[in-house]
Order: sequence, then structure tokens, then C-alpha cells
Amino acid sequence: MNFKKAILFSLLVVAGTTAFAQSGNLRKAKAGLQKFQEFKGSDIASEQLAQLGKKDLESAKEAIDAAITHDKTKEDPETWTIYALVYANLATAEKSAEAAKTAEEGIQKATELDTDGKNKENITAAGQILGEYNFDQGADAFNSQDFKTAYTSFERALHYRPGDTTLLFYSGLAASNTKDHVNAIEKFTQLVPEKEYSNHKAVMTELSRLYLLTADTANALAYSDKAAAEYPEDNDLALQNIEMNLITGNEEKIIKDIENQIAKDASNKTLHYYLGAAYSASNNTEKAVEAYKKAVELDPDYLEANKNLSATIINQVGNQLNALNENNTLSNSDYKAKVDELKEQIKEALPYLEKVISLDPNDIDALRSLRGYYSFLEDEEKSAETQAKIDALQ
Repeated sequence: MNFKKAILFSLLVVAGTTAFAQSGNLRKAKAGLQKFQEFKGSDIASEQLAQLGKKDLESAKEAIDAAITHDKTKEDPETWTIYALVYANLATAEKSAEAAKTAEEGIQKATELDTDGKNKENITAAGQILGEYNFDQGADAFNSQDFKTAYTSFERALHYRPGDTTLLFYSGLAASNTKDHVNAIEKFTQLVPEKEYSNHKAVMTELSRLYLLTADTANALAYSDKAAAEYPEDNDLALQNIEMNLITGNEEKIIKDIENQIAKDASNKTLHYYLGAAYSASNNTEKAVEAYKKAVELDPDYLEANKNLSATIINQVGNQLNALNENNTLSNSDYKAKVDELKEQIKEALPYLEKVISLDPNDIDALRSLRGYYSFLEDEEKSAETQAKIDALQ
């Protein structure tokens, strides 16, 4: 998460007024800053930089503090530019919030005085260094999970580095972690056109999730669809898009999308599971059972598929039983015959329900379904045995 450092200090040799027109303090400050920058531009460790460059930076600070009060240089835009650069470097070298604030004041004053734009590049360089300082502060806070402080620091850094993709991404993450969905969306949205950004796919995924959290299902679906379309070979995004459509009640459209994914990856158990969920949500029980069975066939220990398959079969029998109970035209013998048919039909659920319990013996909902199953079959012994297991878990 390191920024590329903008090194513009070679301009200091020629920028601004000539050496003869400068005061001694301004020349001294520029010389000290130049030496410090030579150390900073090398590959030495930050600890060594602080040690080796400290003397030069302190010398530059002492000189520039005098220059901003001297009659010959106090209204010179270059003086305030060097002032901003010195204190911006002090802020990063010493992790000093006070120095950062002083650098901000220097940038403001230099910008006001630099009417001909001769110092523009070095003023920008000072801002870049402050951006680095604020990013480092934000990164430390982020790593400590102080996301509110991290967001504030990243925002300050963005003031000097507008559009920086790394800053926008981590600023969005920090906002998301504080449940500031509005600002998280605003930051991530700026990254949507940046398709070459390494975390672009994550941005699209997060935007869909954030819009869903704000109850904006239209945008949640739009970004989910867009992500799946931009990364057609990414199975995780395809599955996320399927789930998003299921959550928002868009089952009919998504069934076709799932079937298209299955055509590309027929051995993907999760796709068959989602197809079952989509068909179930569309009240097509037969198709749902067929899809769930395929998922279980691919992975007999697939807990969710076994659970949904057994539940779908049991619910289907339950719906038919309710219809029978409401049918007053049936004779007792006809009613009994049809109930016996349902008892045979529900037996199909047993192996899947037993598999769920074998995979998760503490699943009370599955145990309750099993107890209901035995009660319907009028197997009092096994019903009582299952109830005892439920009681033991409560």
C-alpha cells in the first residue's frame, strides 16, 4: 500500500529567483532540503533516512523559519513553497501532526502568493508528501481496526491525491467498516471506470452488497449484473449474481443465467444448488428437487443441498396433505388411500434428512423435521427417540 513518491526537488536548483537575489536563509534552507531529498530518493531504510537526513532537514527548518519573517523573503512565494516542503517532510519523517498542519498552512500561503505559477510543481510536491503522511496515518489506523480515524486520514490524503485508486479503495473499505454506506458507495463508484485497477472486481462486488444494505435493490442488481458481465469467467461473481437475484425476487431471469453457467461448468455442485433454490422460489417443486438431487449426486456430503432437498420433499407432501384436509368431497376410504400414498412419497426425504443430521447432529431444525416425519408415519417410538435428542440439545 505504498505510494509512488513524486520527486520534484531537482527543480529547486533552478526554480524561483536567482541565487544572488535570495537571502542567505532561503539558500540555506534549499540546500538542506536538497541534501535530505538525496537521502530520501535512495533505497535506504526509513530508520536510516531519519538518522542520516535529520541534520539536513533540521538545518533547512531553522533557515526557512527565519526566511518567512525576513523582509526580503517573507512575501516571496518560493519561501513559502520551501517552508511547505520542509514541514511536509518533517511530518512524514517524524510522524508529526503539528508539522503536517504547518505544511498545510505553508501550501495555502504559497498558493496565494504564486500568482505566476512558477512554484506550482513544488507546491504540488509538498501536497503529495502530505498525502503520503496522511495515507501512512490512515494505514496505521486501518491496521489497528480504527476505521473511523482511518477514513478521516484517507480523506485528507485524497485532498492532495485526488483520484488515487489505492486511497479511494481503502477509504471506501474504511467507510464500509464503520457502516457509513453513503461514503463507501461514493468512493467505490469513483473506481468503477478504473478497470485496470487490481481491486476492480472487489469494488464491483462491494458496491452490489452496499446498495443491498441501503435497500437500493435496483442498483444492487445492476452492479451485480455488471460485475458478472465484465468477468464472465469468474464463477464466484456468477454465483454472487445468482444469489443477488434470488434475494431480490428475480428468480425467472436468474434461472436462465444459472442454466447457462451449468452448461459451462456442469460439475459445479453450487450451481445446481442455486438452480434448486431458484426453482423452489418460483414454486416449481419438481425442478427444484431435480436440481438439488444433482447437487447431492455431485457431493453426497453437501449439507445445504441435503437440507433443502429433504425440506422441499416434506413441504411438497405437507401442501398436498393440506389440500386433502380441505377437500370435503372425499370419502373416508379415499382420504385414507391418498394419505397412504403421501406416506410413501415422503419416505424419499428420509435419507437426505438423515444425512443432514449425520453431518450436523446439533441441527435442531433438522431433528424437528425428522420428528415430524416419524409422527406423520405414526412411528411413535422413533418420534419419541428423536424428541429426546431435541430435548438434550435445549
